[in-house]
Amino acid sequence: MSNEIKIALLAIVAIALSIWGIKFIKGKNILTRSNLYYVEYEDALSIQTSSAVVIQGISVGFVSGVELLEGADKVLVTLDLNKDLQVPKGTRAEIFANGFMGAKNIRLHFPPVDQRQEMLKSGSYLIPGAVGFLGANIPQEELKQYMKIIADGLKGVIDTLNSSLTDNNNPNSPVKKSLKNLELTLANLQSATAAADRMLASSSGNINGSLKNLNEITQSLASSKAKIGNIIDNADKFSGQLNQMDLKKTMTEVDQTIAGLKNTLGKADQALNSVGGLMTDMQSGKGTLGRLLKSDSLYNEISKFSASADSLTQDLKNRPYRYIPLKGRKRVLRYDKQDAVKQ
Repeated sequence: MSNEIKIALLAIVAIALSIWGIKFIKGKNILTRSNLYYVEYEDALSIQTSSAVVIQGISVGFVSGVELLEGADKVLVTLDLNKDLQVPKGTRAEIFANGFMGAKNIRLHFPPVDQRQEMLKSGSYLIPGAVGFLGANIPQEELKQYMKIIADGLKGVIDTLNSSLTDNNNPNSPVKKSLKNLELTLANLQSATAAADRMLASSSGNINGSLKNLNEITQSLASSKAKIGNIIDNADKFSGQLNQMDLKKTMTEVDQTIAGLKNTLGKADQALNSVGGLMTDMQSGKGTLGRLLKSDSLYNEISKFSASADSLTQDLKNRPYRYIPLKGRKRVLRYDKQDAVKQ
C-alpha cells in the first residue's frame, strides 16, 4: 500500500472521528439508533439544543433542534430519544428548570399505566407543557406541607397584628399610635381644605366686585381727562383776565382755588397710580391677594402631603410586618430582601 493511500485513509478516519466527536459533545451518538419526536411550544423558555430529556430523573435523550416556525407563532423543538424507549400516546413534554440556576431541560410525563393504549411512532408530536421551579424540584406533598407551615406562620402574624390593633387595654402600642396620628392628620387636612374652600368661596364675590369698581373708576377718569384739561385751560384764561382787570383780591382767591384744584387732581393721579400698581402686583402674584389668586403652593403642599399619607397607608397594607413591634430587626431585613426578590 502506497503512502498516498495511507495518508488518504488517515485523513478520512480523522474527519469521521471529528464529526463523531462534535455530535457526541452535543449529546448525539451517531453510532446508536434513536427516534425523533416533535413538540410545538408557545414559548420555548430559553430551551437549547443538547438540553437533556429525562424521565423520573433518568436521561433518555436530548434536544436536537429548536427552530421558530413560520409566522413566529410557535417554536418547534425536536427530541432525539433512545431507540428502545416506548412513548405512549398522551405523553407531555414539560420544560423545567434543573435547579435554581440550572439550565432548562425537558421532562417526559407519561399517562397512567392503565391509560396507555397506544404507542407513538418516530416523527409523532407530543403534548407541550411547562413546570415551575417549585413544582419541578419539590414533591407535591412536601410543597403542600411547606405551604401549610407558611400559612400557619402568616396566621399567627395576622392574629398578633389584629390583637395589637384591637387591644383597647394597650393604648401605647406604636402601631395604634401611628394609626391614631394618621387619622388626626387626615382630619386636620380635611378641615384645612374645607376652610380654604369656604374662604375662597366667600371672598370671590367681594374680590370680583372690587376689581370691577376699580376698573369703572379708571375708565371714568380716563374719559374725563379731556374735560379736566379744559377746566385747567379755562382757569388759566380766567386768571389772565382777572390780572388785566387788576382785581388782586379776586385773583388771590382764584389762585387758591386753582391750587386746590391742582392738588386735588394730583391726589387723584396718585390714587390712579396706586390703583394701577395694585392691579399690576395682583396680576404678577405679589402681595397677599396676588398670592391668593396666582400661587398654587397651598394646593401643591396638600397634594404632596396626601401622596405621602397614601404611600404610608399603602405600605402599611402591603407589608404590615414592618410595623409589628414584636419582630426583630434582622427578621424585618429578611422580609425586605424577600420583597426585593419578588419584585
